[in-house]
Amino acid sequence: MPTEASKITLDQIPTDFDPTNLIVADLIETDHCKRLYDAIQDLKRSADELVDYQLAHPQNPNPSTPEEIEKEKKVEWEIAQKERVVKSQLSRAKTYYRQSVMKVREEKAKTADDKAVNDTLILGLSNLKYEEQSLRSEIAAAENYDHEYTKLPLIPVEEFLDKFPEHSSSSDHELMIARIDHEHRDRVKLEERRQEKLKQKQKLIAEVKKSKENLTNLDSMYDKIEEAMAPIRKVLANDE
Repeated sequence: MPTEASKITLDQIPTDFDPTNLIVADLIETDHCKRLYDAIQDLKRSADELVDYQLAHPQNPNPSTPEEIEKEKKVEWEIAQKERVVKSQLSRAKTYYRQSVMKVREEKAKTADDKAVNDTLILGLSNLKYEEQSLRSEIAAAENYDHEYTKLPLIPVEEFLDKFPEHSSSSDHELMIARIDHEHRDRVKLEERRQEKLKQKQKLIAEVKKSKENLTNLDSMYDKIEEAMAPIRKVLANDE
């Protein structure tokens, strides 16, 4: 059944197209079809020759003279020879036809297999394009993601490169890692200093607390001394 793509409208036919000059043999591309076409053409020529010969030599149903009988035998022999040629060429054409049919079936099967392979490749390509689109979306999302490291209070790049010029040729990724490592080291040092200061503070607090306790003890001792000295002061006051 012809498809829409195979239909040709009159507008598509060239104005100078002459079907009488159409050479069918030039339209045949496959070898088996060319072989079948040639065999059919040979059969057609032989059949035409047989018919032309029969028309040129009509059968004499009642030959009477020896010449007529001899002529009739010669005509019959010639017709028999031409019929054998026609039958032989017909047999060959049938063989080529069967071979051509088998070849066409093989080509159709191969075409179907190739189409299946192409369909598989097209499907695979579609899947790859879909995967590519998904990966691009993921990459874009990753690039636009609000990463926590972008919020770190890192020193400016110019200041970092002034301190560490060996990173001047590093990539952006390597430079960011180096800046984060630098910030980490600084924070570790600051944390160590904070811990030291905290220990010093706790030590001072302990010393102050101990001093307060000592002062409290001194006040208590002073009160006791005052209490013990009260009778002595009283006696001394009476003696005066």
